[in-house]
Amino acid sequence: MTEQDKPVSEPEESAPEGATDETAQAEAPASVRPARRAPPHEEEAPPEVLNPRGQTTLGLLMQVADPYVIAHGGRDDIPWIETRAQRLTEVARRCRDHRDLDLKMLHCLLVVDYIEHLQAVYVLLSPVKGTRAILKVNVPADEPKVPSLTGLWAATDWYEREMHELFGMEFEGHPNLSPLILYEGFEGYPGLKSFPFNDYEEF
Repeated sequence: MTEQDKPVSEPEESAPEGATDETAQAEAPASVRPARRAPPHEEEAPPEVLNPRGQTTLGLLMQVADPYVIAHGGRDDIPWIETRAQRLTEVARRCRDHRDLDLKMLHCLLVVDYIEHLQAVYVLLSPVKGTRAILKVNVPADEPKVPSLTGLWAATDWYEREMHELFGMEFEGHPNLSPLILYEGFEGYPGLKSFPFNDYEEF
């Protein structure tokens, strides 16, 4: 093939001066624009089903916390019960001192923001028996108060300080709710869904 027989390719059109990738994509035909990503699919949580060990622990919880149980459930071998804030200390003490439950350890304390209300979640553990159980307490979002459990478990001290500074949860009777993670004078509660994470200044 001679040079004359070779096909002549048309010169590529360059983007106008000052155009950016965004403007080029916006002006491109729909057929060549990058596809938008679909929002992630939210999978439904599996149903709460307790195994035989979990059912046995739940039965003990219901017996120990009666008549202060509002709701109950659980999954696998970890049952949960919900009680009122006014009864939290009594129910927690019963769970700790009951011979068959023996929930001597506060494994974790966390708070969940459900917008209309906050939920305090206490994960209890028996180091001897290996059983676990959860106590839940719902409180109004505009007045999030629960009694402090520092008198039952020493480890509650730091957990309550952390939940106080992240969610604004008040733990009545706590000896010193000073900041644990954030600096003194930090404004707002970054654990809440309403906290404006995008309102910041770059400098």
